[in-house]
Amino acid sequence: MHAPSRLCVTALLALGLAQAASAAVVSTPLATPLTTEINPGGGYSDGTGVWFNPLTGYAESRGYYFPDTLYADGLFFLLLDASQSTPEALVFTQGFFSRGNGVIYASNMNPARFDAGAVIGPGVGVQSPGDGYPDLGPTYGNWTPGRGYLGLTIRDASGSSPSDVFYGYADLTVNADYSITLNGFAYENVRGASITAAPVPEPASYGLLALGLLGVAAAVRRRMPR
Repeated sequence: MHAPSRLCVTALLALGLAQAASAAVVSTPLATPLTTEINPGGGYSDGTGVWFNPLTGYAESRGYYFPDTLYADGLFFLLLDASQSTPEALVFTQGFFSRGNGVIYASNMNPARFDAGAVIGPGVGVQSPGDGYPDLGPTYGNWTPGRGYLGLTIRDASGSSPSDVFYGYADLTVNADYSITLNGFAYENVRGASITAAPVPEPASYGLLALGLLGVAAAVRRRMPR
């Protein structure tokens, strides 16, 4: 291989590694998915459920008490409301609606359910934080058991208006009893940029990807004449 060709291959590899390192989509996979337990207070007086924040990578299953920081940009709360005659799956936004934090609603103002491959971004669904209903189902919401993606709008703290948001999603499985399993979540860290819903890769997948890139680089180096 001539020197210019070696330089070209090296440059392409460097570019590919740099792009992989600076990917705009920030994903948080959960090695152990979290599932909501019965919340007898409906979330208004009981913090039992699954809490997560794509901005910080925080996710945990909690009992009665609410988190110490209850209201924060990007904080969401999944629960199984047992205060109704039929347990209902709910999602609450624990950010500030006035800042643009919220979920994306369907036309009936319940949280929209997106499939893998769906584009979540400006002009999609009803984006009116705080104005919709939090029900996923079965009685009041429009979700059915199975895996789906919940669209999120998250305030960009460096912005100056509620429309300055990041788009993201929560990778959810609604179970037959309407408990909710959080598999992972992701957001696009470029303000206003769309994101495509996809299963959040398991932590092991990142290691395999890194090993694969290193393997390609090693193979190229071996082929280069000394």
